[in-house]
Amino acid sequence: MIYIELNSPDVMFNLAAEEYVMRNFPLENPVFMLWRTEKCVVIGRNQIAAAEIDLQAAHSLGIKIVRRSSGGGAVFSDPGNIMQSFISSFNKSDNSNDSKKIEYAQLIEPMAKALRRMGIPAIAEGRNDITVNGRKISGLAQYAIKDRLCTHGSLLYNTNLDLLTQVLKTDPEKISSKALKSVRARVVNLCDYFNPKISAAEFFDWLKSNLFDEINTENYNFTKQDIEKINIIKTEKYANPEWINGATPRFSFHNAKRFHAGKIEIFLNVEYGIINSCKIFGDFLGVFPVEGLEEKLINQIYDFNLLSDILSKIDIKFYLGGVTRDELLECLF
Repeated sequence: MIYIELNSPDVMFNLAAEEYVMRNFPLENPVFMLWRTEKCVVIGRNQIAAAEIDLQAAHSLGIKIVRRSSGGGAVFSDPGNIMQSFISSFNKSDNSNDSKKIEYAQLIEPMAKALRRMGIPAIAEGRNDITVNGRKISGLAQYAIKDRLCTHGSLLYNTNLDLLTQVLKTDPEKISSKALKSVRARVVNLCDYFNPKISAAEFFDWLKSNLFDEINTENYNFTKQDIEKINIIKTEKYANPEWINGATPRFSFHNAKRFHAGKIEIFLNVEYGIINSCKIFGDFLGVFPVEGLEEKLINQIYDFNLLSDILSKIDIKFYLGGVTRDELLECLF
C-alpha cells in the first residue's frame, strides 16, 4: 500500500489531492492518506448548504464551506479532527450490497482495530460508522471515478464540539427540496478516553503507527509537478463557487424576520446555485421600489460571501429604510 501524508491544512487542496490520485495514480496498490484541516464544514455532493449550516455563524467564525465529491451528510472539521482517504480499484459492474460492504470494510476494519490496540473500545457499526460505547466517532462516504473508488471519512479526536453545534444548526422548515438532508448523530471526542490527554498531532502519529503495524507501506511525497496539478484541480473545482454552490439541487427558500426597522420576508428560487427568482415583502419604509433590489439579486450565485460583497455596493436604505445589510443577509440565509 502507498501512504501519502497530506501536511496542508487547506481542505480544498486536500480534496483536490484525493481527486488527483484518483485520476492519475496507477492502482496496482491502494493509496491511503491521512490529513488534518483548518476550521471548515464539508458538505456532501447532494446537499444544500443552507439546509445544513448556519451560514451566518460560519461566516462570523471564519469557517470555510466546501463541497466534496461524495454523498452523505455535512461534517464539521478542525485541527482536532483526523481525516482519512483510501483509494482502491473499483469494479463498477458489481453493484451488490455485499461488494459495497467489503469496500467500506477496507477502511473501517483496520481503523477500528488500530483504535482498539490504542485502548479505545471502537467497533464498526452499520455500514459506514465507527462508534465507541454507542457514540459516533467516525463516518465514511464514497465516490467513484471510472475504475477507482475513494472511501474517506473523519475521526473525531479533539474537535471543537461547541463550534460544531453552532454551525450545524438550521431550521429544516426553511427548505423545501428533494435534496438529501443529513441527520446529526450523537458524537464524542476520542481525547475523552485518554488520561492524560495527548495532542491531536501526537494522536495522529500514534494512530499512524498502529494502522501500519501489520501493513506493508511505501511512503510517497508529492512532487512539484504533482502539487501544480493538484492546485489546478483545487482552483477549477473545490475552491470554485460554481462547484460549491452550483452543485446544489434546485430548491425554494422562504424566511421572515422582524427587525427594529420593520419586517422582512423573502422568497427565493435557486437552481444550480443561481438565484433565478427573488421576492421581498415586508413593512419596511423604503423610498425606492423594492423590485430594484430584487433585480440585483437575481442571477447571482447563492453564496453568503458573494452576496455580502454585492450588497456592500448597494445603498439598501433607499429600498429597505432602516433595515441594514447584515439584517438582510440574516434573512437571506
